[in-house]
Amino acid sequence: MTNFSRYAALVFACLIQAGCVATPEASRDEDAEAKRFESAPGAAIVYLYRADTPSRGTTTLWLDGRLVGESLPATYFRTSVRPGKNLLSAYAGDPGRLEFETRSGEVYFVAINVRADDATGTSQFRVVTPETGIAQINRCCNLLQTWKPGQTRIPL
Repeated sequence: MTNFSRYAALVFACLIQAGCVATPEASRDEDAEAKRFESAPGAAIVYLYRADTPSRGTTTLWLDGRLVGESLPATYFRTSVRPGKNLLSAYAGDPGRLEFETRSGEVYFVAINVRADDATGTSQFRVVTPETGIAQINRCCNLLQTWKPGQTRIPL
């Protein structure tokens, strides 16, 4: 193995570890704004939420190849996507995956259930009706910040 190959493997391993981070909670104002459940022109809005308490498991979420953040019980993310076919997937050993269609100007809700015997788990995703998603998010959940490039992340 060349020095470059070893270096590339080391960098890759560090990047994998960097993905395992806690996502900061949003402010109360941001949470209240997100709970207005408004659409956006030219985009589809997707709410990803965990009402699966008391689960201990966490999972790192990716939507259309973009890092969203690490989900925790009783939390949710609000993110915009390009309308069309979208892919929600979990990180590393978690086989959770969901493909779904979105349309511009509409709002979608994906319920996440994480089954875990330890700190990590297996995610199950399902699209739910707006009525179900809104009710569950209002009852249980706090907004987490969607990860943005350059944002400081808190190690677990």
